Formats: sequence, C-alpha cells, structure tokens
Amino acid sequence: MNFHILEAIVLFAILYMGRALTPFCYPGDPCFPKTTTINAFAASLPNGFVVFPADTQTYPTVTRMRNLVRTSYPFAVVMAKSREDVKDTVAFASKYNLHLTVYGTGHDFNGRSTGNNTFQLNLSLMKDRVVDLNSWRHENGTISVGPGNTWIEVYREVDKYGRVIVGGSTHTVGMAGYTLGGGHSPICRYYGMAIDNLLEVEMVIADGRIVTATKEYVHTLYNNGSTCNVSDADFFWAVAGGGGGTFGISTRLLFKLHPPPEKVIKVIIIYPIYTFYKEDVFSQVSKKIELLFTNNLPNEWGGYLLFDGTVDAYLSRGHVTFVLNHLGPNTTASYEYLRELIDFLPDKRYFSYEEYDTFLGYEETIIETYPYYLTFIFNSLIPTTSFTSTDFFEFVRSAVLSKPTENSVVTFTATLIGGKMREIGSNDTSVHPGFRKTLFSMSGGVSFGEAGIPEATTLFVKTMELNDKFAQYGDGMYPNEAAQATPDWQSHFWGSNYNRLYQVKLREDPDDFFTCDQCVGSEARLTSIATEPGSFSLLPVILFCIVSFYSKSY
Repeated sequence: MNFHILEAIVLFAILYMGRALTPFCYPGDPCFPKTTTINAFAASLPNGFVVFPADTQTYPTVTRMRNLVRTSYPFAVVMAKSREDVKDTVAFASKYNLHLTVYGTGHDFNGRSTGNNTFQLNLSLMKDRVVDLNSWRHENGTISVGPGNTWIEVYREVDKYGRVIVGGSTHTVGMAGYTLGGGHSPICRYYGMAIDNLLEVEMVIADGRIVTATKEYVHTLYNNGSTCNVSDADFFWAVAGGGGGTFGISTRLLFKLHPPPEKVIKVIIIYPIYTFYKEDVFSQVSKKIELLFTNNLPNEWGGYLLFDGTVDAYLSRGHVTFVLNHLGPNTTASYEYLRELIDFLPDKRYFSYEEYDTFLGYEETIIETYPYYLTFIFNSLIPTTSFTSTDFFEFVRSAVLSKPTENSVVTFTATLIGGKMREIGSNDTSVHPGFRKTLFSMSGGVSFGEAGIPEATTLFVKTMELNDKFAQYGDGMYPNEAAQATPDWQSHFWGSNYNRLYQVKLREDPDDFFTCDQCVGSEARLTSIATEPGSFSLLPVILFCIVSFYSKSY
C-alpha cells in the first residue's frame, strides 16, 4: 500500500474521531459549565432527576447498554419523566453546547445513543400508555405511548382491550428508536412495519419547539407559548424511517391498533447443517427455502430464520432454525402453503408446534436468552433473487462454521419481511426502498464472551470483511442493525431517500445539534469517541480496522 494513502487514511480516522475538532463542550474544556450550574439545572427539573457517576448504585444501571461493547460513561444522566424535562434538558445542552445523547432502553447495537463524557437524556421512565378504542384516527382504535415503554408492556396493555399492535419481538426493546428506524416485527408481513402503523409523533426540536406531526400536518408549540398548524408532509416522512435521535427527541407516539387473529401458531424446526455422519442437510434445506420463501409466501406467515455453527449434543455441526408464526388456524390455505417444509426430513430435525389464543400469549413465550451480550453486527436486506444463487447460502454456511477466533462465533438472524409492507411505495416512507421489495432483513453478528475482549480488534476487522461481502447479496441495509463504519452508509441505509432526508435535517436542525454515528446529517459534524481510563474503547479498534481493512485494496 502506498505510504501516502496509508497516511491519509490514518489522518482521516484521527480527524473523524478527534475530540479536538468537535465544537461540543466536554468536561475539562474551558467552556464546560461549573458544577454549581449543573447542580442548579438538576434541581430545577419539573419532574425528573439527574444521576451522576458518583452514584455508584444507580449510574451503572442507567448507562449499561444491552450490547456491552457499546457501554459508555456520560458525565451526567437526566432521567426524564415528562415532556417538560426533555425540553429543559435540550435547552440546557444547547445553551452550553453540550453533546447530548438520547438513551431509550439500551438496545442500540452500535452505541449511537450513548457516549463517553456526553450529557445523556434517558427516556426509560416515560411510560405513559393511553388506549382509545373510539379514536377517529383509526377504525380499530389507537394507543398513545411514551418512549420509555418496552414492547412487552405495550403488548400487555393492548391485549386488555382485545387488540394487537406491530412491535418488536424482544421484550425489552423500546418504542422510539425501534419505530423511527423503521421497525420490523414477527407480524409485519400481515400488518406492515411499525412506521406504517405510526399515526403521529410528538417531538422536542433543537430550538425548543414542540412539534406534533402527522403525514399531513405539523402543529408547533413555540417557546413563547404561541402555536401554529401548517401543512407539511416532509417532517413526518423524514422522522418515520430516518432514525431516532436525528430530527428531535420523541416524547409521545400514536399507533394504530388491530383486531387480533383467531389463533397464533408457532412452529419451530431445527435442521443440522451437517449431521454426525457428515450428511449435508443444509443444501437440502436451502433448496426448500429457495422454493417456498418467495414473493408468494402468504402474509399470514412471519418470523425468523436463524443460522449458527455450534456443535450440539448429537454432534451435529451447525443449525438452520425456523422460528415461524402463522396468524390464523392450521386449516387455512395460508398455513398449508408451508406444508412441504413442515413435513420435510422428519427424521433429521427437531420440530415443535404450539397454538396460542392471543398474540400476547405467543409473545410471552419468547425468551431473551442473552439480555446482555458482546457483539459486532451487520445487516443486509435480502431479495429472493439471492436465493437462486448457491453463493449466498454457501457464504452463510461458511461464515457460521468458520469461527473468527477461538472465543467468538458468527450467527445470522433473518427476519421475514415483505407481504403487507409492499403495499407502501418505495419512496412513500423514508426507509430504504429495499424494505418494500425484499424478503429478509438479515443481520449477522460476530459475538464473543469476556474471554474474547482482547480479540476485539481482530473481530471488528472480521465484521467489516463480512459486512462488505454480505452487502453484495442485499438491496440496502437496516440502519438499526447495520455495521459501524459501513462505507457509503447514506446509500446503504436510505438509498434514493437520503437526499430528501438530508434536506429536512438541514431545515430543522441546521447546526446538527442532534447527532450520532452514521445518522442523517452526521457527515456535517466530526463526532468524537471520547475515552475514559479503564473503559473498553473502540477508538483504537476502529483506527486499526480502517487501516487494516482498506490496505488490502492496494
């Protein structure tokens, strides 16, 4: 590799991560507010409170990320309980030029919602829930929720009223970041994505305005108490799919409700990749996927396909696991569509069948095996055309069977999408148009335990390599699950919708006050990754990886 090219890459990496180049004010800077000023702000909050690092009991709990790799250490955490708390926090951060990060429930794979030495706003206590079955907004009713709710809390609430809502499968995932990034679901093929079911969002904007937006209008409450209503389709379009923490801070979301299905059926089928006798079952199963998982798959089917490389108690090596849900009884044509899979290779598999009277009953059986983990993630939206190539399935097989290091594994989770989602035009929402054309949102993970932490640099490089290769099979990426340091992320995450998103960002937040890594408009600001002694930092990891990965191209 040419030395000058290497030098340029190193310089770019340093500039990209260089704290000295960011205009934000951090602890230790002359511009940083005095302790008395911060304490006065904390005492002034209408409803919430502030947690400082000295509170060794609470602080670790409210800053811990589900992906422990991304846990960072803000200088203070505002535990907001109301819209007014959020508004006051934004005003204080803006006044003193503080780097504000916004934390919901900690399920951000890449740590966009946190940061060392940042001023963190935690929304997890904002748990208002109001169901209105007589709402004029939707014939089957609505629910208004605060951003601190988790999906299992909302599922339990709407079940009381005999309704279902489109949301995440993992119980502890929250409302805002999930929804504003798009939001796929085990039932999105039947009811649409989360953003397709979002009717209204209330947000606090960088300049302190409180806006309530729908597809047609924006209602604004100004700082002086005046209000106005304007026709504006751009703001809601951008917010619903453009990602959380980008255009403002959501304080309330209004969703459609739906009547429940007659039954929810859960089918689990586990096939080995290779049996103990080295029989190649994977090739047979992949052909069945190619045959059945097409654009003809009935909307009633949803769920996940999982790929791993572990050796089980029967000494089978690797597995393909179908965790499928069907809305409706097993006497329907839609259920029979997958009969070929249900009856396939019965002596080579594990099979489980369960029926539930409610969607909540189904959801409560979902076990979060690892509530906390260490992983680097990547994603692609996979069209059915990729299945016709043996290269795709061979790539997946090779990836999961080849451990990057002794203390790590590679796995894939493919979420079934399509169906009802395709009734929405490619540019009618701001998510990548690939969401409206593909069949899987497929995420890979390079995961490791505590013993693998010293190998983090190697594992991050491996993730970048896998991300680069996997992108060749996809038509876009899901920003909520995409890899950090993805080249040309604007195109990969939002495709042809990015230019319009960027224009809305410039209009609403021209100073890029709300910023995060690989978020809309973040190219206008060189964000920092500050480090604390003794904490695990990705700064040296990313710097080394950028140089190592791209040096292979020369």
